[in-house]
Parts: sequence; C-alpha cells; structure tokens
Amino acid sequence: MRAGSLIRDGWHASRHRVVGPFVRALLFGCALVVCSPLVPAPAQAQQILVLVQGQPITSFDVAQRIKLAQLTERQTLTQKQALEDLIDERLKIVTAERFGVTADQDEVDKMFARMGSRSGRTPEQLTQALAQSGLDAGMLKNKMRADYVWNNYVRGRFSSVATIRDSDVFAALQSKGEDLTRAQRTTEYTVRQIVLVVGRTASPGERSQRMAEANTLRKQFTDCEAGVQTARGMRETVVRDPVIRTSADMSAPVRKIMDETPVGQLTAPEVTRAGIEMIAICNRREVVGESAQKREVRADLENKQFEAVSRKLLDEARKSAMIQYR
Repeated sequence: MRAGSLIRDGWHASRHRVVGPFVRALLFGCALVVCSPLVPAPAQAQQILVLVQGQPITSFDVAQRIKLAQLTERQTLTQKQALEDLIDERLKIVTAERFGVTADQDEVDKMFARMGSRSGRTPEQLTQALAQSGLDAGMLKNKMRADYVWNNYVRGRFSSVATIRDSDVFAALQSKGEDLTRAQRTTEYTVRQIVLVVGRTASPGERSQRMAEANTLRKQFTDCEAGVQTARGMRETVVRDPVIRTSADMSAPVRKIMDETPVGQLTAPEVTRAGIEMIAICNRREVVGESAQKREVRADLENKQFEAVSRKLLDEARKSAMIQYR
C-alpha cells in the first residue's frame, strides 16, 4: 500500500467515479492477457443489427463488446446484452452532446494515454496489447468517451436533486450496528513526508543502497524532532513540512497503516517515482468530526442516488430516441 504517495496527493477522492473501476479492471486484464493472433475486422460486409438515431451498430461491434467485457470485467455477455450496452453507449453520447457536454478526440486520446501509463505502456503498446487479444482500441475509446460525457452530464443534473440528509446517514449507520457517537469522531494525524531521492538513471545497486539507508533511518527514528534532524543530515533527502490529515480522508488500508505506526516513528519505505518514501507520524489524536464510517456511508448513499438518476435519464433518452432494430 503506497501510504507515502497517498499522503503526498492529499488522499483526494473523487465522487461518482464512473470510469475508475473499469480502468482498474482493464489494466488487470491487459496484464494477464495471453497473446493470441490479431483478430481484424472481417472483410465481408457487417450485418447491421440496429440503427440508433441513424447510426448503425453491427454484428462486429457486438462481438467486440463481448470481447471487451471478457477482458476488462471477466464477464461473458450474451449478444443481446452486448447490443443493449452499445445502444446505451450511443444514447449517452448523443444525449450529453445535446446538452453541450462533449469530449473531442484529443481528450479521449489523452484518457487512453493515461490509462496506458498506469500499466507502464505507451498508447501504442496499449493498442497492441488490446489487438493481441482481438480487441480494436476504438471500441475501448468509444466506451471511454461515452462514460466520460455521460458522467459529466449526469453530475450536472444530479447536483440539483441530491438530498442525502444526516438523518439518512444515521439511519444507515444504525442498520449496520455502528455507534452513532463514534460516528461524530475522527482521528487527526500530523505527518511529515521524507523522501530519499533516487535518480531515474540510478543503477540497481544504487537503488538497493538507498533502500538500506531508508531502513536504517527508520530504525533510528524514534521521535519527529530528532528524527527529522537526522533525516535532513542525510544526502539527497527531502523532508516535507508537517501536514494534518484526518482518517475520514483516507482509504481503509491507509488508515490501517497510519494506526499501526506508533507516534514518532516512520511507515515502511516504499519505492515511488521520486525515490524511497516514508511517512513520519508526529501526532495522532481524536477530534470532533465526521468519521470515516459516516463519510463512507454518505458516499454509498450518494452513489446509489447518482446511479438512480443516471438510470432515469437513460430511460428517458431511450423513450425519445429513434431506435430501429433490423
């Protein structure tokens, strides 16, 4: 678990993230893909299965969507399910664009490139990895575009109908057997990030030496005041200013790391792009505030409401659209 990188980024959490789980599944799928012969689009004319606002969806599109679901979600869709997914995808783009929510090709290509970079691939390498499993990158990009514009469109409509009240949150907490008093308390941490810089061109031996130095510092680090001074005396080492974070802003795995690290000590060193990173826990105290459990319950209720609004808007789009099955 990269506690250091999460501290650095401030544990920013985005609400109603539509693409995130899909991206993680795709990267996992691409990592495991076994290279198979490239499956190009059939040379023969494709059978048009349906027209959505005059735009055709073919049998090849359906086959590609089935393959995409297998690769990214480990799901096997029927042809009917895949076809309905493609219809929804077209409607999402058309409906969002009608309200001025768009994503041009450059934006889609940037999203595709960021996806590849998360698995250490260039866009070309990601395209090749998809092709090796018989999937045209265009199918993925179309889904990315649809998810992106629809997410932004629904967010705009959702903000005017969101009605999650504290009473709803408390009721949900009670149903889970949570202590409502504890739900009004949160843990506050004062932390400092320590980075032992490692150059990108460093040899494996140099990297190992820096990791050994990090482990030695961790053993010697018993309180923040003296430990920080020791760290500052080390070569090519950066000590960040103190920052305050609360447990409600952290994921459960990160909270576990923060709670298991004694005050005045360092978290385990981890390798990041900057080098070897550790977090010093300088103070930890309980304060009045929204607990992580309360925030998670609220987010869950908001997500459910968001999904309900999304489904309603998509149903409305289907009713008003021209869909012609062939």
